[in-house]
Amino acid sequence: MAKLFLFAIGGTGSRVVKALTMLMASGVDIKNTDTIIPIIIDPDSANGDLTRTVDILKLYKEIREKGSSPDTGFFQVKLSSLDELGDQRFVSDNFKFDIDGVKEQLFKEFIGYSELDRNNRAFASLLFSKANLEADMEVGFKGNPNIGSVVLNKFKDSEFFRKFASNFEQDDRIFIVSSIFGGTGAAGFPLILKNIREARSPLPHHHFLQNARIGAVTVLPYFGVDKNEQTSIDSNTFISKTKAALSYYARNVSGNNTINALYYIGDKVTNDHKGADGAHEQRNKAHFIELAAALSIVDFMELPDADLQVDQGRAVGPRFYEFGLKKETAAIGFDDLATRTYDLIARPVTRYSLFRNFMEHHYEAISVNRSEAWASNGNNKLASGEMDSRYKAAIHQFNKHYAEWLTEMAGSNVAFRAINPQQSGKDLYNLVNSKPAKKGVLKSLFQGTGVDSFLGALSKKEPEFDHLQNTKKLLALFYHTTAEVTEKEIGI
Repeated sequence: MAKLFLFAIGGTGSRVVKALTMLMASGVDIKNTDTIIPIIIDPDSANGDLTRTVDILKLYKEIREKGSSPDTGFFQVKLSSLDELGDQRFVSDNFKFDIDGVKEQLFKEFIGYSELDRNNRAFASLLFSKANLEADMEVGFKGNPNIGSVVLNKFKDSEFFRKFASNFEQDDRIFIVSSIFGGTGAAGFPLILKNIREARSPLPHHHFLQNARIGAVTVLPYFGVDKNEQTSIDSNTFISKTKAALSYYARNVSGNNTINALYYIGDKVTNDHKGADGAHEQRNKAHFIELAAALSIVDFMELPDADLQVDQGRAVGPRFYEFGLKKETAAIGFDDLATRTYDLIARPVTRYSLFRNFMEHHYEAISVNRSEAWASNGNNKLASGEMDSRYKAAIHQFNKHYAEWLTEMAGSNVAFRAINPQQSGKDLYNLVNSKPAKKGVLKSLFQGTGVDSFLGALSKKEPEFDHLQNTKKLLALFYHTTAEVTEKEIGI
């Protein structure tokens, strides 16, 4: 089946990929592909947003490799690094594209400013301010797309780009995630798009790249930064930079039909993020806008090939989209989502949240009790002592990231509060806000509620999946049990 090459540019790109990974873990279906290759482009290799996302991607891969099967929807889509493709037989979890020369040089050294003659130095000084020329690029471009456009143009000459081209096939697709109000994303998106559409020999598969089906989401301002001594970034410039970038895109992206499908999303700017120029200090909290942006990738992959035709490097009938809610609110629950969005995420996110809750708050204590049929029956037992310790650790670490993601979104200026990640007691079924579990006298008397009812449902289904190795059995059993509980007990 066709592959999706997912380019994520800058900090926003990393955070959107994180949101997509959480959705894929929960079982959100990605059409027309069985493999996604994330390629993160960020000169700031120590960026907290980037390092956290890379950690999540690696955990997802480990869990999927040990636990995925046709019997589960959790962790179903394969993630691969570029190094793993083709016949190179080189296994690597490197999801980042490293830009040569960024870490060791100031921008003026990168462009060879001192080696220019007097007239060309004067011309360069017209294009770049003194602060631009003296910029240390190790933590990114600090909201300067004019610097980013020069540095990122090296992408087309890199071995990384050649490797990407070598593995790109005719039916594969490309999606680019970037923000428009910073430096890395605003510069990187049109450059990558241009380099793909203008691919030429001797680049491998250049004809496939020229006519590739390409989608993108451009994230408009949706947060501001608190101005302090740790940052040179000024949120007051976000709107003016966005207007300038949109004007450029109107001529060189949407205006010249180089993109098949372009998604726009943004929100009002509030100074709710601690300012930091980069490195580990740049670790922004998750935001609902990033979740919505991730859904643009899901939507793009659902578009049929007939809607994404390309003729001689130009999209035929390009499409443009925005995201909307059913009703405007500062605290979004499942019922506030448009019908299509609700259908995409409500059940999967609820199912995985049930699984996470049980694994984090109940699994160890309950599975030690050998009388629990779901944990002790069959040939492939699910009790804690029977499970691969590294597999359990990977699930635990991923679940910590998942809960953190939900908690951070619940606190953003447009809060996503469909799930209560703090729910930890036996009342397991009430973790969906605004959707209290169904209650009844007979159910309370004979079936129990919450964890007790869930244990009974697990034990009833356990024999159906005993043919699976226990790491695979765990995901399959919980996927199907949570599906039943989500529908019958919670009503989603």
